[in-house]
Amino acid sequence: MLSNMIRAFTVAAVMAAMPALAGPLTLTAADPVATVTIPEEWSGKTIARGLEIKTPDEEVYLWFELIAPGEMDSVQKEHDRYFQKEGVTVTGASETKKSEVNGRAWSFTELAATNKDGPSIIRYVAINPNAASGKIILMTYWASPEGDKTHDAAMTKLIEGISFK
Repeated sequence: MLSNMIRAFTVAAVMAAMPALAGPLTLTAADPVATVTIPEEWSGKTIARGLEIKTPDEEVYLWFELIAPGEMDSVQKEHDRYFQKEGVTVTGASETKKSEVNGRAWSFTELAATNKDGPSIIRYVAINPNAASGKIILMTYWASPEGDKTHDAAMTKLIEGISFK
């Protein structure tokens, strides 16, 4: 039993030391609805409901989560707690804008926010991948204004490169 514990600890330690994933990542393994390809220099990892991605300078954080429409309020509250813990204060919101992109419904909401370093940008994008499960993709974007500008071209490429199943 002790040898199994040591082996499990060793595997966990090796996996923790491995570099984060880059390139094409599936959202999600349990219900594969899309593939997101992240730039090689960015890092990504799987999380409970999807993917967490960040730029090397940590000026942009991005989450793709696959959720049931009825979970939106609880996920939003979870995000609010996370941002509060990170010292982010939401100071205003735009109207939600809806659009159809390549035959899929998308909605966009941008929040004005601040943190200890100054202004922050938070964007929520809900994407209907037309999945049999009825689940939607919630993309959450958090960036500094500088990071938003610096990584705009890479973000555009990432968004345009989403491949739906």
